[in-house]
Amino acid sequence: MPELCRSAREDIEDLQFEDGATTFFPLDKLRSYFKFEKIKEILKCTCSQCQDDLRMLGNQTDRDTYVNHIMGGSFDVNNLTKTYYSVFGLLVYVEHPQFIVGFLDRAFNDYMLESWVTYAAHFSRKTLKQFTGDYSNDAIRFERFARRFEGSLPKFAVPHMESEKFLQYNPSVMLPFIEEKEIGKRQEEDGHWTSEGANGRVFAFRVYGEYNKFANIGLRTEFARKRIDTPQPLAFLERSNIQYVQRFNDPHIVKLIKAYGHGTTINLIFPKAWTNLDHLLRDARYEYDRKRGARIELANAWKQLLGISRALKRIHGYGDGDDSREGDNMENQVCIHFDLKPDNILVQRPDGNWMITDFGQAALTQGRRGTTPRVGGHFGTDAYAPPEIDDETMDVGRKYDVWSLGCIMLEVTTFMVRGYVGLRGATSFVGLDQARRAMPSWARNIDERFFYRESPGGKFVLKKEICDFMVNLQGAHARSKDSSEESKEFLAKILELINRMLKPNVEERVDMSRVVETLSSALKRASTNASAVRAHEVLAMDDETILGGLELNRIELWHWEASNREWEDSKLEAFETRAEVMRLHCWSHRGSTDISFRRRDVKILPLYAFWNPEKMHDSRTWIDFSYLTADQRSGVSNAKFSFDGNSGLEEARTVQSKLTSQAIVGSFSLSHCVLKRPKSIKAAFKGIWRKTKPDEDLGSATVQIWVEQREVARESLVPQEPNAGRAVRNFEAGQLKVPPCRVVIYLHKLLLACTLRIDVNWVLDDCPSEEEILYFKPNPQNGVFYASWIRPTQEELNARYPAGIPLSPEVLMYYEDVDIIEVENFRLQFLSKTGRENFKSRFWETKKAWAEERKNEIPVNTRPEGKPQPPNGCVCPIPPKQAKMVATSSELPGSQPVSNTSTNHSRHDSTLEGHRAPTQNPQFLVIPENRPHDKAGRRMPEQM
Repeated sequence: MPELCRSAREDIEDLQFEDGATTFFPLDKLRSYFKFEKIKEILKCTCSQCQDDLRMLGNQTDRDTYVNHIMGGSFDVNNLTKTYYSVFGLLVYVEHPQFIVGFLDRAFNDYMLESWVTYAAHFSRKTLKQFTGDYSNDAIRFERFARRFEGSLPKFAVPHMESEKFLQYNPSVMLPFIEEKEIGKRQEEDGHWTSEGANGRVFAFRVYGEYNKFANIGLRTEFARKRIDTPQPLAFLERSNIQYVQRFNDPHIVKLIKAYGHGTTINLIFPKAWTNLDHLLRDARYEYDRKRGARIELANAWKQLLGISRALKRIHGYGDGDDSREGDNMENQVCIHFDLKPDNILVQRPDGNWMITDFGQAALTQGRRGTTPRVGGHFGTDAYAPPEIDDETMDVGRKYDVWSLGCIMLEVTTFMVRGYVGLRGATSFVGLDQARRAMPSWARNIDERFFYRESPGGKFVLKKEICDFMVNLQGAHARSKDSSEESKEFLAKILELINRMLKPNVEERVDMSRVVETLSSALKRASTNASAVRAHEVLAMDDETILGGLELNRIELWHWEASNREWEDSKLEAFETRAEVMRLHCWSHRGSTDISFRRRDVKILPLYAFWNPEKMHDSRTWIDFSYLTADQRSGVSNAKFSFDGNSGLEEARTVQSKLTSQAIVGSFSLSHCVLKRPKSIKAAFKGIWRKTKPDEDLGSATVQIWVEQREVARESLVPQEPNAGRAVRNFEAGQLKVPPCRVVIYLHKLLLACTLRIDVNWVLDDCPSEEEILYFKPNPQNGVFYASWIRPTQEELNARYPAGIPLSPEVLMYYEDVDIIEVENFRLQFLSKTGRENFKSRFWETKKAWAEERKNEIPVNTRPEGKPQPPNGCVCPIPPKQAKMVATSSELPGSQPVSNTSTNHSRHDSTLEGHRAPTQNPQFLVIPENRPHDKAGRRMPEQM
C-alpha cells in the first residue's frame, strides 16, 4: 500500500480506545484527526489501489470538492446527518478510502452508518455493493472487502446513547461503556456470591463522553445498568411497566434513563446510587447510625419512608383528593410492584432521597379493583412477601406492596431505636433478623418471612416472635435516656401503623393511601407541640349544648381539610343551640375548624353503610354531609370524615348516632334482602282482591336498629284538619313523648335506605330449615304493613351519592310519611346463623325496652291519611323526580353484593355476648281496639 494510505491507516489504528473487552474508534478522535488538509491528502492518493477503486466507481469529479462534504460543509460538525467522519475512518481502516465517494453520492452519512448496528436488518452486503460501483464484479475481492468492512463496522459505528426511545441493538454492536464492573452482589453464608436482584445482573459504568447524549442528567457521569436475559426485550419492557411508572416523575421512583435491547437481553440504565437500604441499615461502613440522633421522630428516615409511601400510592392508582378511590392517572390503571425490599430501595447519598427501583416484577391492571390474577413465577423476594403468596386461589392486589413496605418500615424503625444491633441481635435480646427466622414447632424448614401458619393447614398469623419483638422494642425505647413523651407517642403511632400493614388477612390490612395519611400525620405532630394538641380545650358557646361529650371526642378520626387538600388526624365535638344550629368542632395539630349549619337543613350520608361489608375502605370518605335539596347535590363544606379499619365502623356509627339523635344499637350484614309487595288489581276492588308482585331481590344490604334519643314530644306531622274527607292519623295523648325505634336497611347496589318503625303491625318470623333467613311479616290480623323509602334525588344518584339521613328526627319522619310503601314481607338473608340470632336478640331487647317505657301500649303506625306537612318552620324540598328503584351502573366502588354462600362474620355485624333472645310477648302483637288502622288497602301513588 502506498505511503499516504498506509500512513493514515496506522494513524487511525493508534486512535483506538481500549477498556477491557471494549474497543472502538471514538468519533471525537476521528473528528480531530480528519482535518481539511489530512482528508485532501488521503483523497489525492495516487497509489494503484486508490486509482483502481476510483475507476470502479466511474466518478471523475474533482476529489477536492468532497473534502468539505466529509466535514459537514457549513453545518455543525456534531450533526451526524451531515458528516462522514466515521464512514471515512472505517474505509481508511479497511484500506479503501476512495469508496467514500460512493457513500457521499448516496448521502450515506455517520448517522446512517450508526443505524447499521442499531438495526441489524438494515445492513447487507447487497446494500454495500451500491457504494462500490463495479468493484463487486470481482466476487473474491469484494467478499474480502465486505468481510473486513463488516468485521470492523461495530468499532466505528458506535451508537450515541439517547434517552428518547427504545432501541434494539445488533448483538455485535460495541456500546460506549467504560470502567464497567459488576455490582449488586452479596456473599452468602456458604461463600458463594449471588445477585441481590430478583433477576438479572447489575453493572456500574460511565459513558464515553462523545456518546453520552442522555437528557436531564445534569453533571452525572456514573450510571447503573441492569441486564436481564429475555428472548423478547421489547415485549419484556412493555410487560414489566418500567416505563409506565416514569410518567409520574416522582423523586422517590428511580429515573429510567434509557432502555434498550442488546441481542437476547434487555438493559435498563439508571443513575448510579450511593447504596441501597439493605446496606445502609446493616453495613457499618456507611455510618448511618450517626443519623439516628436523640429524638428518633426527627430522623430523615421517616420523611424518606413517607416519600416512598406516596410514590407507591400514586402508582397504585389512588388520587390526591378527599376520596382516594378516585385515581388521577391515565387510563385508570393500577401498577403493583410485587418485589419491594430494602435491596430495591436505592439511596442517593447519606441525606439524599430513597428511591424505589427494580420494577421488573411489577404488574399493571385496569380498573379500580386493583388486583391481578396470579401468574406462575411472577412474584419477587419471598422474605418480604405477604401470606397471599401461598394461596394460589387468590388474586393479588395493591395490599401485597403494603405488607412488603410494612416489613421494611419495621426494619427502619428497629434501626432508628437500636441501630445495627437491633437488627442482628445481641446476647441480651433477640434482633429482628433473628425473630423473623422463628418457626412453629411443626415446621421443618426455616424461612425469613414475617408470617407462618399456626398449624399445618391452619390460618396465617404474624409471627409471634415478631409481635414480641415490637413490644420489646417499644419497651426498650421507653427505658432509654433519650426517650421523651413526644418520641414515645411517635413510636407508638409508627408501630400501630406497622401492625395494621402486617395484617395477614388482606381485607383487614390498611391500604397505601391510609399509610401515607397516618405517617404524614405522625410527622406533622412530631414537628409541632403535640402536648398542645392533647390539651386543646373544647368549650360550648352561649346557648350551646354539647351533643357528643367524651363518647364522641375520644374518637380519633380523619377530617378532610379542603384548604390543604389532605386528611388530618383529628378529634371532633358537636354542639347545638336552642335554635337548632349545629356546630361541628374539629381540631388537630394544625388548629381547629368549625362547621355550622341548621339541623333541619342537612342530612348525613353514611357512605360506610352502603359498602360491601367484606371490603372496608380505610382511605375514602366514610361520612359526608349534604343540604336537603330537590335536585343537584349541595355538599356541606369541610364536612367529610373517615375512620380506620374495624374499629372505624363502631366509631362511624357513634358519630352518626350522636349527630342524628338516632342511637344505632345494632348493625348486621345481609347477603340478600328480598321484598314482596302486594299489588292492587283495580281501584274499584281496592281492599277486596289483591295479587302479589314478583319478589324483588334488592341485593346485599346492611341492617341497623335505631332508638331515637329525643326527650321532648314530637309534634304531629299531619294537618289538624281532615284533607279531602280523610281522617287524620290519631294517637292518644302522651303517647308521642316516647320516641320511636326503627329498623333501617341500607341497600348496597340501589343506594337507597328503607326504614320500618317498630310497632305491632309486623313481626319477626324464622324457619328452622333456613338457618340464615329471617322474615318481616305483617301481624296475622293484617295483610300488609308499612315501610318507607329514604332516597337520594335522581341527580345525587347519578353522581353516585346514596340516600342521606336527615339530621332532624322531625324531618326524617316527614320524609318517611311522604314515601311510604305497603309490604307483604321482607326476606332477610344474614351471612350466618349467628348473625341472624344476634339480630333477633338485639331486636327483641330494643322492642321490649321501648314497650315497657310506653307501659306496653304500642301505637299502630299505618300509612298516614291526608297530605303530610313539614315540621313547623322547616322547608323540606321534595324532588320533582324521585330516584327510581333500579340498580345503577354508577355504584359506589366496592359495593358489590356478598356471596350468598359466605359464612364469614362481617365487620358490619354487632356481636352480642351473654344475650339471649326473649320469648315473644303476645301482648306486643295485639292491636288495641281503640286504635284506627288502614283496612282499605290503598295503593301508593309512587311505584318503584
